[in-house]
Amino acid sequence: MPMLVDDPYELYHRILEGIIPTAVALQPIVNLQNSIIIGYEALARWHDVSPEVIFTVAVKLQGVNLLESLIVKEIQRIRDRVPGLLFINVHPTVTNPNVWNVFCERNVVLEITESQRINLRGVYRLRELGFPLALDDLGTGYSTFDALLQLHPEFLKLDKVLTQSTNLKVRDSLFAAMVEHALRSGSQVIAEGIETEEQLQAAKKTGCHFGQGYLLGKPKLCISGKSNAG
Repeated sequence: MPMLVDDPYELYHRILEGIIPTAVALQPIVNLQNSIIIGYEALARWHDVSPEVIFTVAVKLQGVNLLESLIVKEIQRIRDRVPGLLFINVHPTVTNPNVWNVFCERNVVLEITESQRINLRGVYRLRELGFPLALDDLGTGYSTFDALLQLHPEFLKLDKVLTQSTNLKVRDSLFAAMVEHALRSGSQVIAEGIETEEQLQAAKKTGCHFGQGYLLGKPKLCISGKSNAG
């Protein structure tokens, strides 16, 4: 019986074969004190295919390295046309730290998400290569406090679940607590998922250094040699 086109395993293999092209979208990260864009997050995109679904398949098939190698090639094409820092997601399994070598000393920050347990040995290798790190989706993962203690990230990215919380008192208290921790540890805080003016003002008021979200700029695909940055 033939596989359906929407079978995630078939889609994964089509991506690796190049039948489904890999694209890169850029979303700005903004200094909340002066509204200046300090860099962009690079996001892998496939037409009508969820990146989360594809990475889930890659993990099951032990193919994260193949998928990340493909994404690295696409980001290489646009890196030098993107001003400022470039934030790139690394799967927490960090199956092959050396695949990121091509971005050494190119103003690249590697984001480690807590979607599953973090391979600390792999992350330490990224440190040895000289990469600054961001701890992504902070507060929603497997081992937030352990990751904070072990990784000493340069950036803390507060998940949109916190930014968009309707419990404003608790949200603002957690914002302020994370900013205070960042100041003590030498990190900087990025509030993700800013979609309303109220959320923006709250992030500013509680001292978050940077912000990211649809209100500040939606992800834009890089097309025909253009980065769409700036």
